[in-house]
Amino acid sequence: MNEKQHDNFWELASARLFHENSKEEKEQLEALLREEENQKSYQRLEDVHQKLSRTRPLRNASSVRSWAKVTEALHRRKIRLVAEVLKYAAVILLALLAGTLIPTGKKVSTDIPLFSEINVPLGQMSNVTLYDGTRVWLNSGTSLKYASDFGKNSRKVILDGEAFFKVKPDEMPFKIQLKNSEIEVLGTSFNAISFSGDDFSQVTLVEGLVKMNTLEGKEIVRMEPSQQITISGNMKEINLKTVDTGFYQSWTDGKIVFHEERLADITDRLERWYNVEIRFSNPEIGELRFSGTILKNKPFDQIIKAFELLLPVKIGYQNNLGEKDVITISKK
Repeated sequence: MNEKQHDNFWELASARLFHENSKEEKEQLEALLREEENQKSYQRLEDVHQKLSRTRPLRNASSVRSWAKVTEALHRRKIRLVAEVLKYAAVILLALLAGTLIPTGKKVSTDIPLFSEINVPLGQMSNVTLYDGTRVWLNSGTSLKYASDFGKNSRKVILDGEAFFKVKPDEMPFKIQLKNSEIEVLGTSFNAISFSGDDFSQVTLVEGLVKMNTLEGKEIVRMEPSQQITISGNMKEINLKTVDTGFYQSWTDGKIVFHEERLADITDRLERWYNVEIRFSNPEIGELRFSGTILKNKPFDQIIKAFELLLPVKIGYQNNLGEKDVITISKK
């Protein structure tokens, strides 16, 4: 069958599926269907048409709810494989086909925001400059999500993990949604910690002004530089204090500078930096104070050995193939 006959076949076959062909066109198609190859092609076309028809009930579905379910599923699962992305894309494509190819008499809204999400694996760090010029450093095990229209109608991001922000000044407020509260600023620098697995959120202000709100937008407190707020997961405990901000911003340069910090706070950061698990044989060990500088490019065993040399502790190692190594710190 030449190219002209091939094109004619598909036109006649499509017309037949929608009952739009004339008597003469029906006869032409019947003649073409005498060929086995054309019979198979028509059967495939008819199967697709029937499957698409069965999606007709989707035309009354709420596009907003559909997108909400998709984004919720994407947020709940850490999609690492292209195959997973294609699976969700196929679902969305099917819904779009049902809404555009099947006459419904209703106009389908396309003004639905899409979301981008940055995920940083454990043991790594990343940084990004957002559309408005805001710079964000993302610590290991962190995700940052924002709408595709970011910077147009709003400047809002959703944080799960730890990030340091240098917000570009603008009349439009910059908002960061944490798991139990919201940060609102115009232009400032601060560190924010809000891991979904922790029972608290914490914000440390380096410069500028920050307003802490509930998720409903009600103001909790206004912060000044060098202040740190820690909010419990249930919002019942809110602690505001003055801290050394260097400990909370130096990690963006690949180091931790600390002065008389609790060993438990230091090891929390090391766990995410090096994707290990650090345990204390006694909770009192975590209260030991330590001063110094840790460089991320140094081997982990060298760093943990420093604790053993400078503190009254000893280190135990448990190497686990395919899982996190476990380090146990106990008293000498």
